[in-house]
Amino acid sequence: MSRLISGNTYSLKEIFSGENDKIIVPDLQRDYCWGNPHSKDSEDSLVDSFLDSIFRAFEKPKNDITMGLIYGYYDELKSYHLQLCDGQQRLTTLFLIMGVINRYVDNRYRELLISNFELYEDDKEPHLLYGIRESSLYFLSDLTTHYFLDSKLSICDIESQYWFLNSYNQDPTILSILRALNTIENRLKEFEQIKVLGDFLQTHLKFLFYDMNNRQNGEETFVVINTTGEPLSANQNLKPRIILENPNYLRKTENSDGFIDEHNTAQDWEEMETWFWKHRRRNDSDTSTEGMLAFLHCVRVLESTTEVGWHHTIDISDDKFPVSIKMCNIWDWFCAYKKMYEIAYDRFSIPNLVYPERHPHYTQKDLYSILPTMLYCKKYKDATDLDIQRIYHFFCNMGRYRTVTRSSQNEAIRVPAYRACQWVKAMPSKDILSFLEVSAFDVDEERKKLSFINNFKDDEPKRQHIEELFANAESFKIFDGQITTLVNWSDSSIVKLDYYYGRIKELWDEPESRNKLRRALLAFGLNGYPMPTGTANMTLCSDTEWRVLFEKQGDQIISFINNGNLDDIIRNHTNIDSPYYPLIHDESFLEFSRDHKIRVHAHEVIELMAKTYASADFKLFHRGVVFEKSMVNMNVWNGFWVWSDGAESVFYSGCREYNLTLDMRILDNGYQIVAWIDRNPAKPSIKTKALEELGFNHINGEWIYPEISDPQEAKDKFIELSNSILERSLQ
Repeated sequence: MSRLISGNTYSLKEIFSGENDKIIVPDLQRDYCWGNPHSKDSEDSLVDSFLDSIFRAFEKPKNDITMGLIYGYYDELKSYHLQLCDGQQRLTTLFLIMGVINRYVDNRYRELLISNFELYEDDKEPHLLYGIRESSLYFLSDLTTHYFLDSKLSICDIESQYWFLNSYNQDPTILSILRALNTIENRLKEFEQIKVLGDFLQTHLKFLFYDMNNRQNGEETFVVINTTGEPLSANQNLKPRIILENPNYLRKTENSDGFIDEHNTAQDWEEMETWFWKHRRRNDSDTSTEGMLAFLHCVRVLESTTEVGWHHTIDISDDKFPVSIKMCNIWDWFCAYKKMYEIAYDRFSIPNLVYPERHPHYTQKDLYSILPTMLYCKKYKDATDLDIQRIYHFFCNMGRYRTVTRSSQNEAIRVPAYRACQWVKAMPSKDILSFLEVSAFDVDEERKKLSFINNFKDDEPKRQHIEELFANAESFKIFDGQITTLVNWSDSSIVKLDYYYGRIKELWDEPESRNKLRRALLAFGLNGYPMPTGTANMTLCSDTEWRVLFEKQGDQIISFINNGNLDDIIRNHTNIDSPYYPLIHDESFLEFSRDHKIRVHAHEVIELMAKTYASADFKLFHRGVVFEKSMVNMNVWNGFWVWSDGAESVFYSGCREYNLTLDMRILDNGYQIVAWIDRNPAKPSIKTKALEELGFNHINGEWIYPEISDPQEAKDKFIELSNSILERSLQ
């Protein structure tokens, strides 16, 4: 047969034919492995699965079935020797299957295995040659002539034959072939229509062929495709379809010698694959496919012309790339993507662009910055690296604090990335400041920053200084991208901008020193601090809660920033009547509160929580004294708690075994301990005589202990009574 033609489909009978035609598995390929078990605990192999799929196809009406794509190129010296780049495992397995079938049907398919010329006049080389190593090459030739063409030889006896060399036992390809043959023999020996199956396989199984043109392209493809041992990817199947859809594509460039170079679809696609190979993650599994599929998904979205189209496309999980997208468009998007990808963005404190590691394509958050930047690069081909850095950072930052995922199916169609691209389309110039002239651009946060920068647009060093400072502030955790407060404080002054950001970094930068900052803010008496988060719930601020505090208490925060040293602020706080006095002067309390959440109850009772959830430990503060949950005997009592309705607060503890509750009422000038013996009637009662002996008075149905004015004394008495009531009652 003459050479296979790129883009055509061929049957096994057409592939394995000709007097001197060969399919060569070159030495750069991996070993044959489909005969090996899936794992050490499994006997099944890929050959089992492959046979299952063949049997299912055979049971259906006998239409042609395309088995996928095979890549290859023709040897320069031996023009009918096809060097195989991909398709090795499938073609080898089918060659073995046809060899076994041939044993059952009196050499009916002998010419598919080996030509007359090779069998009778030359070196007895079969149509499939393994060039991985010499032992594989010789074995397949011996296997064909001594086993596939001789039905008398049992598979069990192969290893005892004179032609089976000792080196064969060390060859992983040969060992996998032997395992595959065992599987094939076992599956076919009871097959009743084996002749019909053989005819079906050699005639109706088809492969689409793609010619790699030359050895250099072929070797690059070996590396790209075969580093993982994975089956053909969607990207590799896509290439020939794109080539067939773009027969007239031709891109012209001028080379260094002044001559015009022409590039067709296959060459440009190969250049793209090569680029993605060079920019892979370089781990043990990545090829060019991962990055290229992520890129092609971007193209698929960008080529959608309506927001509805984006809505249905932006988060799809399949790889059905529309071949109707012209190669010239794909190439333009690739040039834009390549330019964007190769730029370093560290100047703007954002990471470089890297394709996703665990997803088939970029997330919607990623696409919110990638797609408008690709569109920008395509629109402004003369954009500098700095221009592109500005645009990509611009959308990355908005992705920090804006909703960038599409609306749900139940809402009106809204795709933020689509609208971001509309802004780019409306830009009157490539300078990012031209967004100020786009009426649809309505993000106040970004407009304020651009307006600030716009004041210095003619002074490039100052402009870049402001941009970098903004970028650093945006990446600072307490701002999380939103620095309107800082911009407003600076009042278009670079000096103020430097000063306020420097002071904020100095005071808020180290998480380890944040508790000192919190104590200083309490001592300073900042209005709205702790910051309310509910009726009684408040926060001493963490993460972006600081930014909210800045927005609410801007003037006082400025005064605090200008005040000076935190230690001085804490040291100068001497108001012992402040409900926060213990927290200000004892650093251990805020170390105890890991979530920095508190509650402020009536009578200025402070509840400091170790963690936010209700069952966590806590400490109670009142009039400078600390009341702890475990200050009572936790084996007898269920802890020391506070109850408040917003108008009054009461400390209390319930007895675990007996019908007894101790309250500590907070009065204007003291405390009153009350014993309740009727709140849990299901529990055993105590003797009221014990209450009388301890000093309780029965007044209006309540057992009341004499009022105590000092908080520490009241705390000590509560602990004492909680220990002695039951002792006396049980005597």
